[in-house]
Amino acid sequence: MLSSRTKKEKLVFPEIKPGHWQGEILGSCTVNFGQEVQPGPPRQSVEFTYMIMPALLTMPEPRFTWPGLIMIMTPTPMKTEFPDAGSLFSVDHSPSLSLSLEVTRSQFSDMLRMLEAKRLKDFHFTIEEARDGSWPIRSWGMSTTLA
Repeated sequence: MLSSRTKKEKLVFPEIKPGHWQGEILGSCTVNFGQEVQPGPPRQSVEFTYMIMPALLTMPEPRFTWPGLIMIMTPTPMKTEFPDAGSLFSVDHSPSLSLSLEVTRSQFSDMLRMLEAKRLKDFHFTIEEARDGSWPIRSWGMSTTLA
């Protein structure tokens, strides 16, 4: 039996470092479509399209795998600047990460078809030094074979 004087050891996760990461898509994803009216003047209806999927995200050094979510979004017509390919975020009070990727509408359609066929599984991405509480994505990629 442990005494009340025994200290609980705190689990410490490795520091998130820039570099080339690997990922694995786990299971199925949810796809979301909709519109939101933005206040004006003039009022403007803006569409949104995105998918969310569970994933494992593996950092290169020290080799450590984080549970996480990937959110893949298409831009709205109101967003015209894309300085990064996406962002990696840590989740407060949870040992998980969120990866947000920006894609074009045609790329989203191609990815959706491959995901429906369960052909996308592994991916990679490169993060840069942290900026404003997140890590910018320099590049990312997924591949599949066609039958």
